Amino acid sequence: MPEGDTIFRTAVVLRRVLAGQRVTGFEITAPKVSGAARGEAIVGSLVDAVESNGKHLFITFGTPQRVVLHTHMKMSGSWHVYRPDERWWEPESEARVVIRTEHAVAPCFHPPIVELLTEKELGLHRVVSRLGPDIIRDDFDMDDAIGRIRSDEDRDIATALLDQHAISGIGNVFKVEALFLARTSPWAQVRDLDDAKLREIIEQARRLIRLNRDGRDRRTRFGLNARERMWVDEGAGLPGHVCGTMVESGWHPDEVRKSWYCRACQNVTTVPRPAPVPAMHVRHRDRP
Repeated sequence: MPEGDTIFRTAVVLRRVLAGQRVTGFEITAPKVSGAARGEAIVGSLVDAVESNGKHLFITFGTPQRVVLHTHMKMSGSWHVYRPDERWWEPESEARVVIRTEHAVAPCFHPPIVELLTEKELGLHRVVSRLGPDIIRDDFDMDDAIGRIRSDEDRDIATALLDQHAISGIGNVFKVEALFLARTSPWAQVRDLDDAKLREIIEQARRLIRLNRDGRDRRTRFGLNARERMWVDEGAGLPGHVCGTMVESGWHPDEVRKSWYCRACQNVTTVPRPAPVPAMHVRHRDRP
């Protein structure tokens, strides 16, 4: 899944080619459109802004009510940029959004979430309005982030870090790597961690995600073997880079993303088993 660093870079690239440009073509498939945005003419307007907030991307058009295109990539979506006469890497039929200007074409392929709403409505959006502070931004509010993490202390720290209402932009990779560098078990309960430890964990995640803003291959180990870019993520069964203990992985209750960890470095003593998935009973037809 694209994390905050990926969407931040996407916004930077789109801003360079779209901001201030007049829209000459706008094609969109199956969006969720608010009543206020429905009558606004995007073609002919200027692209006023391209911004990211965590994993969310917003493109604002200078229509009378300032319509905003909101996309969320989840596991499948991606934005591309081409010259008007350039061949696309994916079939045009696969694009849900296409923005055209005199000098560029920006299609968005396979985004699960595509919305058109006004800037005013965006402030009332049931998801966007509740996002926590964006960890990649220069003005990130650490005290606000810690307070939001503490709003639900009856969960493990790995689950809390992925809560976009607490901190916007952290995904599984940076969660796993930050917890390793902070020498903290993914299953440590929030209530058992003091503010100093929470600050250390969040600062590690923030440092890593900001170091990955330049668009090169994502990595959390720097100045070392280029083929071993991560400390523990996706490393189950391999010896750890610090103490040589085999990296393991485990699941979290009510969470579909697992954690990789070093049992020795992170003092992991207990890995709870997730609740078993109920078996599906399929009724087969009798043979004729």
